[in-house]
Amino acid sequence: MKPTSYLIMFLLMCAVSACNQKQPYNLQGKAGDIGDAMEHCRAFMKDLLPDDAYVYIDSDSSRETPEHFDIFLDLQDKTQEGYGQCRVNKQGLIIYHVIREFRQKARSFS
Repeated sequence: MKPTSYLIMFLLMCAVSACNQKQPYNLQGKAGDIGDAMEHCRAFMKDLLPDDAYVYIDSDSSRETPEHFDIFLDLQDKTQEGYGQCRVNKQGLIIYHVIREFRQKARSFS
């Protein structure tokens, strides 16, 4: 094969593999009030967790500070329960998140 053919095959393989990758979740969301922060955090956690996981907002524990919103969530699937937290700044950016007592089955997170 000619070097051009190798290059074309390589580019095609890269394009196909890029199509199969999931787009990263946009950490920037709406920042109107605590309700917007709750929905943004819930959607983010739902995106992180396996498809069979349920994400419930713990509105009694969630709170607003002058700098950010702390959103707490209850997580569960068929075999386990856990909890999560997101910190969303007043501009709508998720600046911190954690998942506890809930072992992921699919994607990894930091």
